[in-house]
Amino acid sequence: MSRPTHGLRDWLLQRLTAVYLGIFLVYLLVHFLLQPQHSFQQWHDWVTRPAMIIATAVFIMALLVHGWVGMRDVVLDYVHATGLRLATLSLIALTLIACGIWALRVLLQATT
Repeated sequence: MSRPTHGLRDWLLQRLTAVYLGIFLVYLLVHFLLQPQHSFQQWHDWVTRPAMIIATAVFIMALLVHGWVGMRDVVLDYVHATGLRLATLSLIALTLIACGIWALRVLLQATT
């Protein structure tokens, strides 16, 4: 094998982010089923709580990491030409970084 592998670390990172994503989504589902927001102000107050902001920011980061590990593994498995592989991974990385910056910016704007 010509490239260093971090298989166990990547596998564990993929599983940990999946668990967090699942727990957060179940929490949201339960919250909206048990505590329906009656107005925009009530929803805004809930979303802008410090704990919710942190949990949402961690969700965004976990989603980006989860997507990166999955997409990188697919590209490494199926794209064999080095130049095309590098271009594809670069495009994926730039897209995920841009999405992360946008999502965190929107999250921070919601708190003001």
